[in-house]
Amino acid sequence: MKISQALVVTAISVLAGTLVFTSLNQANAEAPLHQIAQATDAPNQPPQGQRRRRRIDFAAAAQKLGVTEAQLKDALGVPANPPNGADRNGRPPRPDFAAAAAKLGVTEQQLTDALGIPPRPPANR
Repeated sequence: MKISQALVVTAISVLAGTLVFTSLNQANAEAPLHQIAQATDAPNQPPQGQRRRRRIDFAAAAQKLGVTEAQLKDALGVPANPPNGADRNGRPPRPDFAAAAAKLGVTEQQLTDALGIPPRPPANR
């Protein structure tokens, strides 16, 4: 009698485990492929909601504007050799693109286009 009770308990446990396992597989199968792909992205990418800043190609931007890279960096106030591993809180303020454009003899739009910088949203007043 004790053996039959043990077999019944084991059978019920195996059946319950099988049901749980199949229901989890069905949930994954119903998920859209893009969600599954996003869940398996490389761990080196920043978490959602955080943007990764891309580096500006000053040489290419200077060539587009017809100035030297040194002139472009000087107008923007960018140090010639920025420190490595700069602290996020120690970042310099956003450059004055209008003043830099005037110093280079180009429009602000031409400057930001050459640098690949998105336009700044208008201030809420």
